[in-house]
Amino acid sequence: MVERDDTSLFEDILDDDRDPRDLDHADHGGGDGHDDGHRFGASRRQWLVLLGGFVVFLVCVIVAVLLVRNAFAGDDEGVAVPWRDPVVDGSTVTVSFDRSPCARTGETTVEESGDEVVVTVREVPRPTLCSSPGDVAQETIELDAPLGDRALVDGSY
Repeated sequence: MVERDDTSLFEDILDDDRDPRDLDHADHGGGDGHDDGHRFGASRRQWLVLLGGFVVFLVCVIVAVLLVRNAFAGDDEGVAVPWRDPVVDGSTVTVSFDRSPCARTGETTVEESGDEVVVTVREVPRPTLCSSPGDVAQETIELDAPLGDRALVDGSY
């Protein structure tokens, strides 16, 4: 029959005068001649629980540091998002896009050539919890020359 040990988690560690490395510690006051090794096993188990708790704590700290670092990162490049409904007025182009509530508008880039104008609208994700719906935003771009016959291309594809 196995006896239940109702001691606290740290009682064996704090009250045990024996060296836990000493495996030859039979009969310490019990008088029955049995090895009292269950106390060593409990102490070892308690140390493993403490070590496991410390590892979990360390992982939580590392994750928190990474989240905070990413939240304050100044990355303006962001992720390209599709746009629609272009309005062209000479050398000015206005495009609409769905803005995420969990992101801020990043840098919009324009690449002009003789055949086409590529407009890329970007968003920079923020590591936050958000439940509000996004909204429609507009971005106005000033071209070097009027669009004319050049194709207007969405750079997110």
